[in-house]
Formats: sequence, structure tokens, C-alpha cells
Amino acid sequence: MKRILSAVLILILTMSIFSGCATTGKNVQSTKDNEVLTQLNAMKEQNKKPKEMFEYLNQNIKEMNKASATEAAGILVNVLEEYETTYNEQLYTGNIPDLMYQYFEFAFDYSKIESIKESELKALLYDITLGGFKIVDAEGTFMVIVDYDALKTFNEYIEDELKTYIDIMSLMYSDPVAIDASIMVNPEELEKRIVQMEDYIKSYDNARRKEIMTSLYLGYMMVYMSGTDNTPIFDYDSGTMNANMFKTFEKAAVTHKDTIFGKVMSKYVQILKQESFTNTEKVQDFILNIDIAVSDELAKLKKK
Repeated sequence: MKRILSAVLILILTMSIFSGCATTGKNVQSTKDNEVLTQLNAMKEQNKKPKEMFEYLNQNIKEMNKASATEAAGILVNVLEEYETTYNEQLYTGNIPDLMYQYFEFAFDYSKIESIKESELKALLYDITLGGFKIVDAEGTFMVIVDYDALKTFNEYIEDELKTYIDIMSLMYSDPVAIDASIMVNPEELEKRIVQMEDYIKSYDNARRKEIMTSLYLGYMMVYMSGTDNTPIFDYDSGTMNANMFKTFEKAAVTHKDTIFGKVMSKYVQILKQESFTNTEKVQDFILNIDIAVSDELAKLKKK
């Protein structure tokens, strides 16, 4: 039970939840819009590299209306998120890991790509870094992640739903909540991000992105409520809760009382009191089944 959050952190850091298909947007209103959307969908079907799709959209998005531009950018976002796994697999094929260490050791540097002698590796790294991705160092290994900062290039042309999604995802990677199983932000910042995710979930209806955001939202709440291996909420030996953290939980329940997060925290505070602030099976069950509590609160909103 104590190590359940390790799995959550892997989810948050690697974003293995990226799967599924693209959803269609609003009606196309011009010949140019139709042309770009048709071409992007064709490129996707033909398994064109994300770099080609990124470059194509970057050249044409300015001429599209906002609804169509949002749909087009959404297609690209879906492709990038789905392709993330593909590039991570390619980065660990054959002798590429050894070559990566040879050229970069543990710090990837874009400027060094040009000096790489192996043409296939050089081409792969350019495809990755010019295609809407970046390569980061993750606990001594290299990982390919979607570069949401690069996608902000499209923010002025797209609708608030996708822009908000990109902004949230960008912050998640540029300023991680946790690194090496240690929480890196203070409780107030983590609360802020949880509420921001909740606002997105309650405000928008894009099925695919809403599913991704909900998974992250639940993961962040679990980290907030239970801590991590290196920053635990409960003492490993006694199982008792940090007193200051309990006060933080009480304050969060009041501060965010009008949110689902606040209502869930209010229930959690009551359970902690009942269990004498100890990490009992009842406490762990509540954390592990947080999705049920959230679903119940979302259902109440739909009935209003």
C-alpha cells in the first residue's frame, strides 16, 4: 500500500495514458480550412512524421478561422501524444542508448546533434526535436516528451479549450510536481494546479483531452493526499500523519469548499480524524478509490 503512489508518479511523469483517436471539431467554414484539415488527416493516415505535420500546420494556421484552427491543432496534439511512445521506443533500439550516452552522457544538448557521425541517429534526433518534442533527462535516462511550450505557438489562433489544455500540460512538464519520488512544489501550488485541472474538466467537453486531464487530476490528488516515497505524508514507522500537513488539509477543505477537490478533502479530513490520523486500511481505501468520490461529485453537478 505504501508504494501505491510510485505508480501514480510514473503516470504523471511519463504520461503513458496517451492513447485513443482524434475527435472531430466544429464545422469547416472555408475552402482553406477544409484543405488544411483534409491534408492533416491524410498525413496522419499516411503515418507522416510529426515534424512534417507540425511544419505544415505552422505554415497554414494563420489563414484559418478559430474553430477550424482548433480542430487542426487538436489533430496535431493527438498525433504528438500518440507518437511519444513510438519515439521513446526508437530511442532505446539497438545501440542508440550507448550512442546517446557517448554524445550526451546525462545532459541532452540540442546543439550537439549536428556533430553526430551516425546519420540515422542524427536524423532521428532532428525528427524528434523539430517535430514538437523535447528530450529530457529522467533519473539517468533520456525520455522523449511532447513539447507543449512549442505548441503555444498556436495559442493565439485556437479556442480557449485547447489553449487551456496546452497551458496545463506545459506547466506539468516545465515545472514538475514530483521528481525522483519527491514532491517539488508546496501544497498551495499543488492545490492550485488541482483546481485548475478541475476547472478544465468541468468547463470543456473534448472527450479525449478530458479523459487525460481527469487521469492527471486524480493522480495529483493522490499525491497531495498521500505524499510520495521521499516526501511521505505518513511516517513510515508509526503510520501517523504529519500534524502540519493535517492542518493544511483542513485549510484546503475550507478554502476550496466550492470545488470537488474541496468536498473530497472535507471527507478525507473526517476519515483521518476517525482513524486517529493514522494510515489505516480505511484511509488507504479512500485514497485508492478517489475516482469514485470524484465521479460522485461530478454526477451531482450534472443533475443541477
